[in-house]
Amino acid sequence: MSALSSIRTILRPVLRPVRRESARIGTTRRKTLFLRYGIDGITRELRTTVYDQARILREFGAEIGDEVMFPGPITVVNANGNFSNLRIGNHCHIGADVLFDLADKITIEDYATLSMRAVVVTHIDVGPGPLSEKRPREVGPVTIGRGAYLGAGATVLHGVTIGKEATIGALAVVGRNVADGETVTVAKVRSSLDR
Repeated sequence: MSALSSIRTILRPVLRPVRRESARIGTTRRKTLFLRYGIDGITRELRTTVYDQARILREFGAEIGDEVMFPGPITVVNANGNFSNLRIGNHCHIGADVLFDLADKITIEDYATLSMRAVVVTHIDVGPGPLSEKRPREVGPVTIGRGAYLGAGATVLHGVTIGKEATIGALAVVGRNVADGETVTVAKVRSSLDR
């Protein structure tokens, strides 16, 4: 056993009450933040914290499974008062700077990985300009299947289901359902647009 492991073993029981008290203080601070700024105050907190994302999301209505890893801050938009449109299963990895648009439901099944800066969008709204008549607002849930992988900077658009163990390459933009085990890359997306 290394010296560092020995020290951790000795300190663990001593530090447990400190950790619990720190979590309680954080919860109280976030409740105050919510009372003052609403869910926008909490979304700002998620953009700046590098730990405790699972706890914060659960506190405000999201379903987050066990052993979900958040190695950095995340961004949540269109939360509409809480995070109840977000469900993340067990053993998932949600990379730094992932963006969740909660205009509709997002379901991420067990063992899925969303790499850094992946984007999950549940709506399109071109705004109040002249395009709004040609492109009315559309909303649709997104599901990312068990064991699926989204590469860095990949974007999944509204109404899309990513199948189980599907692979979405870095920077790919996915606007259609992806079958179980299928691989989608930027090159595949471009070649399908060229046809």
